[in-house]
Amino acid sequence: MLQFTIISGLPEYLQSSVSAGHLRIAQERRALEVETVDLRDYTEDSYRTIDDEPYGGGRGMVLKPEPVWRALKTAGLKMPEAGGKLGNRRASGHPWVILPTPKGKSLMQEDLVRLSKKRHIIFLCSRYKGIDERIRAWVHEEISLGDYVIGGGEAAALVMMEGIARLLQDVVGDKESVETDSYTCGLLSAPTYTRPEEFMDWSVPQVLLSGHHAEINRWRRKQALALTLVRRPDMLAKVELNDEDKKLLSEVIIEQAGRS
Repeated sequence: MLQFTIISGLPEYLQSSVSAGHLRIAQERRALEVETVDLRDYTEDSYRTIDDEPYGGGRGMVLKPEPVWRALKTAGLKMPEAGGKLGNRRASGHPWVILPTPKGKSLMQEDLVRLSKKRHIIFLCSRYKGIDERIRAWVHEEISLGDYVIGGGEAAALVMMEGIARLLQDVVGDKESVETDSYTCGLLSAPTYTRPEEFMDWSVPQVLLSGHHAEINRWRRKQALALTLVRRPDMLAKVELNDEDKKLLSEVIIEQAGRS
């Protein structure tokens, strides 16, 4: 069973989300355990202070190291002894600590696959201006959702948790659905349709109604190649194409040139 621990100064942000969708299903099927930790429970002042003004001046508030150190230690991370040089001694061992931050590496599908094999992941969620730099000594990995800034790490942690949870065994009923996702198969996924067959003069492609599975698979592969070529050509450079893929891609290029 995989365990998620989310350390946050805003735990109410997470409450409904961790009890819905794939996260709910994963917990019900005992593939996942989720714990939400209120960082303010690890403060020692009457105001339950988790942030303070930055040294040297400047705008914004900075997450303090002391409550983070206590929360991580309680969550099971092997921590250095508290002292004057907290950030100079790195935490070690399990669990795996992730800091969602715009300064991190961009999240990729392969990261979710890799993380789904961990036993215990702690998401350390900051808000405000960021974290005291010494906290980074206790973080194994910093991950960003993209080149933009949001209000805090909670939303990013939920994105990662959802992406990881659906990869766990028996969480998604149709394994093929996961294996043919965009990015998982190396390409963007083909368009999909459902009932009704006709809607406002738009029709479902006839090949999908034919019952001819080989032709349907060929159509889907070709559509995936076409969509990836238009929207994410960088992905095509990374995927290994077989002879049939190359033939389909040539057809796509010829068809797109004819429409331009």
